Amino acid sequence: MNTYQLFLTAIRSLNKYKMRSFLTTLGIIVGIVAIVSVMSIGEGAKFTVKKEISKLGTNFIIILGGSPKRLATVKGGFGNLTLKGKDLEAIMAECDDIKLACPAAIKCLQCVYEGNNWLCMASGTNESYLKIRDWKLISGRFFTKQEVRTYKKVVVIGKTVKEELFGTTDPIGKTIRINKNPFQVIGFLEEHGKLPDGRDEDDVIIMPLTTFQKKVAGIRTNLFSIIILSAKRKDRMPYIETEIKAILRQQHKLNPTDDNDFTIFTQDDISQASDAASSILNILLIIIASISLIVGGIGIMNIMMVIVSERTKEIGIRMAIGATKKTILKQFIIESIIICLFGGFIGITIGIIMSKIVGSFLAWPIFISNSSILISLSSSILIGLFFGFYPAYKASNLNPVDALIDEK
Repeated sequence: MNTYQLFLTAIRSLNKYKMRSFLTTLGIIVGIVAIVSVMSIGEGAKFTVKKEISKLGTNFIIILGGSPKRLATVKGGFGNLTLKGKDLEAIMAECDDIKLACPAAIKCLQCVYEGNNWLCMASGTNESYLKIRDWKLISGRFFTKQEVRTYKKVVVIGKTVKEELFGTTDPIGKTIRINKNPFQVIGFLEEHGKLPDGRDEDDVIIMPLTTFQKKVAGIRTNLFSIIILSAKRKDRMPYIETEIKAILRQQHKLNPTDDNDFTIFTQDDISQASDAASSILNILLIIIASISLIVGGIGIMNIMMVIVSERTKEIGIRMAIGATKKTILKQFIIESIIICLFGGFIGITIGIIMSKIVGSFLAWPIFISNSSILISLSSSILIGLFFGFYPAYKASNLNPVDALIDEK
């Protein structure tokens, strides 16, 4: 009897017990649903995070004042004001790969407009900020280099601030008060959404750095907590990072054994950290899904043992008319694989539907990858082969005479 005939025989045998066959596959279905959903949703999440990271700017490098340990203790203040104007000058003079640079300082401040109050993140920076961030304006303009030099009280606001302070009113030309100082709104930024860490990028007010330092924060004008840089070439980013570290250590007169009193992040660093976190989470969830598959496989083995026991006389008759041990072995292995593949196809279908629902709920793009389908089908076949082998082996080793006189 060839494989095709064995396949048809297996289908007819399983068709006699439809409900039992279906219930047997539930463990497989749950495992496959988990695999497809995790991989599809994970790819969508990874794409979304990378898209948000790309909004941070083009080939950007961020230098923060303070070591990573000190940064963890900063809560809504100026940050660590350990970066100086001379640091930026040295970087621009010695590092030829830098295209644009802007220093910055930040603080949560209360803003008021005609009785409307809103606490938001205020940022002082220079005229290159929007170019580095690749951030567009919906209306108005950004402040100029001259306005930075002359401490002009002008601000550009994000979408969230605009909605909270002005509602549907056009904010351009209006005056808001920050720390009792009047500021004219000269620009309105396009919506950027949330950062990968959940912060709302549109809940921001941007003003000239000199104005922020002198009029709002009352700090020295040669100190700031952040330097944002834009590299000329993406492939040079690792070399630039190393070069900047050397320059800043020299500027800050650090000994070889001293820790850095600054922290550097690049676009690649953030992407790699995000990918690593996603990969670890996916691995953990797939391990959980694999446990479900193993439990389902044990269920397959149990039911196949029952099937062999119920069909002992049928096995004896087939052996008596010439069926070999190999033929009996192949038939029951094929039945086991068919049951698992049946559960696999149902699981893939449910997994795709669940992924679409979750993607729609979270507003994420969902990617049903070929690899998730291939892994699901391969897992189904391997589970059927592995857990179906022992029952099939037991069936193939029955004594034909004992099987024929079996009265069960």
